[in-house]
Amino acid sequence: MKRSRERILGKRNLISFLIFPMVIGTFLTNSYGEETKATKWGFSFLGGFNVHSEPDLMLLAFLPRLDLPLHKNWDFEFEGNFSYYAISDSKDLYLLGLNTNLLFKPIQWNKGSLFLFGGAGLAYNNNSDREIRVTKIGDSHVAGLLQIGSGIHYYMGKGWLLRGEYRFKHISDPFQRDDGINTHSLVLGLSFQ
Repeated sequence: MKRSRERILGKRNLISFLIFPMVIGTFLTNSYGEETKATKWGFSFLGGFNVHSEPDLMLLAFLPRLDLPLHKNWDFEFEGNFSYYAISDSKDLYLLGLNTNLLFKPIQWNKGSLFLFGGAGLAYNNNSDREIRVTKIGDSHVAGLLQIGSGIHYYMGKGWLLRGEYRFKHISDPFQRDDGINTHSLVLGLSFQ
């Protein structure tokens, strides 16, 4: 009984720790810097590697993006996903899909902002060959993606915005139980409005 109470209290503390900064940040700043509340278009290039030593891989991606402002501190993004996983000792994996991200910008100043984000997506992949395939993500043509990260926007003026971020990405088959592949990535992008 005592142990289950400690687990419940521990979960409450974790949830409070995650939600409290978001609530405070929502009311903290009214500044947009040079950013306006307009729709932004852009793209990013992503490069990363896997978390564990199996399988040894390198990730490269091109991510076109549409960013819709929801509130002074919140944005919703639609992000295309054209990814290439170069996997040693296995078939290389290609993804073509769409991600959605929710961005939270708790700290903003006249030349930029810091942001946190989380997102999910679905993608078509080339992993259907029974003889040569990536066993970590199942055997269907569909891959599910979950991602979280943080980054910085830098407003360069005249509607241009430079974006740099760190992203943790998990890819697996959404219809089967599998290990999936986890990657750490650095992202560099450009947006305009």
